[in-house]
Amino acid sequence: MFLEQYNSKLVSVKEAAQVIKSGDKILSNPISGMPMELIRQIGARAGELDHVELHSLFILEPFNFLVDPEAASHIKYTSHFMGPVERKLYPNKLFHVDSCNFSDLSYRMIEQVKPNVFVLQGTPMDEDGYFNLGPMGSLYSRQALDKDMTVILQVNKKVTKINKHETPSKESIHLAHIDEVDYICEFDEAMVGIPSSVPTELENKIADQIIPHIPDGATLQVGFGGLSNAVSLGMIGKVTGLAVHTEMITESMIELRKQGVITETITGAFALGTQALYEFTEEDDNVVFRPLAEVNKPSNISAIDKFVSINACLMVDLTGQVASEGIGHRQVSSVGGASDFVRGASHSKGGKSFVCVSSSNVNKEGKRTSNIIFAFPPATPVTCPRQDIMNVVTEYGIADIHNQPISERVKRLIAVAHPDFREELTKQAEEAGYLR
Repeated sequence: MFLEQYNSKLVSVKEAAQVIKSGDKILSNPISGMPMELIRQIGARAGELDHVELHSLFILEPFNFLVDPEAASHIKYTSHFMGPVERKLYPNKLFHVDSCNFSDLSYRMIEQVKPNVFVLQGTPMDEDGYFNLGPMGSLYSRQALDKDMTVILQVNKKVTKINKHETPSKESIHLAHIDEVDYICEFDEAMVGIPSSVPTELENKIADQIIPHIPDGATLQVGFGGLSNAVSLGMIGKVTGLAVHTEMITESMIELRKQGVITETITGAFALGTQALYEFTEEDDNVVFRPLAEVNKPSNISAIDKFVSINACLMVDLTGQVASEGIGHRQVSSVGGASDFVRGASHSKGGKSFVCVSSSNVNKEGKRTSNIIFAFPPATPVTCPRQDIMNVVTEYGIADIHNQPISERVKRLIAVAHPDFREELTKQAEEAGYLR
């Protein structure tokens, strides 16, 4: 029965791309959930289309509508979280960035953008008519599938499964049923991902400040990148009995599971890394994927005792405001889940949040600048408001500024700034009347 239904919906990838028409708003699952060949074929049709919008995030291939002005004039891409490829291409001014809290992402994408086409990829269909949507499949797929959209699914034999221990149903967040799919195309290629970052010496120093403050039995959230790996790998032999509740399941969690640091359930909204990570999330029955809006909802985070949140940022001002997305008019990232987890951890019983930043940067000319500054450059977006911040960490220590008056915040932040800038920051603070 299901095979007959499958064959009736099966088309080539090029034919699937032909379904797109002018004026369509397309929502695509991101990263390893993105049907890459289908997107390429849609891009190849750019000249035939007008006013097409594509909404996704963290694109890892420079599709023609990201680099070719002519293609971009027909297909306008909006990223809801900027990854490394988008960061590099953003100066071309060929696409938009719409930063939002990850706890709001599904609502923003589905209820406000109001797409009419949903494209995604998944595993081959099982005997009950279900496609497993893989490590990105729980992001917002169920919310999208429950809407009245045209659904185009690219079947890829190399997609790994998630939540295999759950009984399949048409309410499952990680599955699509053949009844919910309008068109099926087939194309096999490795799921896109990114290699694990090797921590720098500076990141290891920052991690060393945090690790003594992570208690046994805590529930952990870590962001992405070298700092995440520095903290994670630095816990081996020092912390045990951890659970994980995080938007992104990362490569370092494989080793932490092996070493007995993580002994409880790993709950995440998606996995991003290498094939080894994708296989780990398929094979470990104590890895559970839940919808992003549920994982990142601050009230759900705050309900978990001893919640520890660790995220990196770009810059902190002397009152504790945090900039993670950009500096001035230069956009380099997006909000993601930083503010969700900072706020959630601050309300957890025994919870702690750590916002990490190198104390300074050195440019190509050898000039050093401070990342703890008196005031942000004009137009710098504030990612996390100062009233939510608990701990700011540099390689020089931890500034606990939670529930502190401005004067005390300033003193504690200056104490963890680079020594070259402490005198200047103190003078600026005194002139502003911060210190008393």
